[in-house]
Amino acid sequence: MPAHYLSCAETAKLVRQSLKEAFPDVKFSVKSDTYSMGASIAVRWLDGPNVQQVESVVGRFEASYFDGSIDYKGSIYHMMDGKQIRFGADSVRCGRENSDAAVQRAIDRVFRRFAANFADGRQSKPTVAQFNRGELYNVQLPNLHINGGESVQTEVRRAMTKATDRLKVCPSPTAGKVFVTHDDGYSRSSGSGFSAVSQETL
Repeated sequence: MPAHYLSCAETAKLVRQSLKEAFPDVKFSVKSDTYSMGASIAVRWLDGPNVQQVESVVGRFEASYFDGSIDYKGSIYHMMDGKQIRFGADSVRCGRENSDAAVQRAIDRVFRRFAANFADGRQSKPTVAQFNRGELYNVQLPNLHINGGESVQTEVRRAMTKATDRLKVCPSPTAGKVFVTHDDGYSRSSGSGFSAVSQETL
């Protein structure tokens, strides 16, 4: 029996419903986009849960994976309500925006954690304005930042990435009906070894 196909817009409706169930107090922007080489869904929100928590809900709606080692886009297959499903979105991209208050909380955490390093470097507590202007990329702390890629700016970004306002995610009945069954297997045979499901279940 052929799989039932859901368009990108129809997939976006399921994503919206799943997010409403999992994060009832958060306002999300969910936009679908189709183009010549595929389709995607963009999920945006302000503060609240972190990206990892949101991806744990909506990641199962992705119909494709990408293996950069061989420049290959492969297929992921699903079951929902006992039926084979093909979702219309190749990817679901999640991005959280951070308010100035959230940036300040991250700065506070970084300043507390590395207080001795700030003192050794005779650096005062950073400001939100400095972070927003990107000035903290130029601030490196002694005995902490040993290469050009590390800075106070990256420490604050790291703190914001991990930050969340909740310990757990509410279960979503809609997302709970969706199961990834397998992928096309090409990456495992010819690329980096990506697998959409645990190898133990194959």
